[in-house]
Amino acid sequence: MLRYDNYFIPKTLKEYFELTSKVKDCRIVAGCTDMLPWAREGRGGDVFFKNVVDVSRIKELNVFKFGSKKILLGAATNYQKLFLDKKIRKSLKVLPQVSVWFADDQIRELATIGGNIVNASPAGDGMPAFLTLNTKVTVASFKNKKIIKLKMPLEKFVKGRNKVALNKNDLLVDFEVENTDGYGACFEKVGHRRSLVISTVCVSSLVKLNKNKFQDVRVAVGGVCEVPTRLTKTENFLKGKSIDENNIYVASKLDLDVIQSRSRREYRREVLQNFIIRSILKSLGKTNINETIQKFDNKIELKMEDAHV
Repeated sequence: MLRYDNYFIPKTLKEYFELTSKVKDCRIVAGCTDMLPWAREGRGGDVFFKNVVDVSRIKELNVFKFGSKKILLGAATNYQKLFLDKKIRKSLKVLPQVSVWFADDQIRELATIGGNIVNASPAGDGMPAFLTLNTKVTVASFKNKKIIKLKMPLEKFVKGRNKVALNKNDLLVDFEVENTDGYGACFEKVGHRRSLVISTVCVSSLVKLNKNKFQDVRVAVGGVCEVPTRLTKTENFLKGKSIDENNIYVASKLDLDVIQSRSRREYRREVLQNFIIRSILKSLGKTNINETIQKFDNKIELKMEDAHV
């Protein structure tokens, strides 16, 4: 059960920092999609907060600015907007795909991109996609009665499992992402039920072509390491190379050492490699993906048979 004495809803960063500088012992919330189930289901025991500060209405956290090269998304942007907005569906194609897997409609209406990233879960769906968008985040702090904003790459903001670069009462304000109009995109994760499962492995990829060659390739993975990460060996191998199934297969093997899980390592390696292949092929708009992966599997089996002869 969740109880509190006071519930505050500041409308600007100035109001927020003035409030939190005076009101002590407060819990910062946005969509509450993690905290409410935690309290309701008794996992947190009898939960009581003296003061709750809801940041979801803060103007600066709800910014939405579109540019030809950069796009600014406020940290309070919910996943339903990522799923439905026409501009996002055109220029940030990977984000609606994340939203489909992320949750059902009710949760998407509440869950914010900032909350998902601040949780810093190794299995979080949002971070791999935002990594492939070369995201920079803005953090606001309050010092000497002044609001100070600091911009940093997303990979610097998330420091480890459930660890981010926020001091007490600091706020994650916005996400600056690259406009990827013209890129193919794909996001997939292992799960028995779409949108209702914690990721075992999830992969995000973006691909841009120049005639019959890879001009740009971005692949990020989550669920298999403490912090979701870009697969730089895979990316660098493919850039400038021809669009060839064998090139994709070779690239898919280069970053499998990112897996840090102690359990089911071979299973995760196999799943991760297949997902890398699938995500790149889907980003290319290929449709016969299962057949292509089966060809790769057949080649592996033939090599293993030859090795035993």
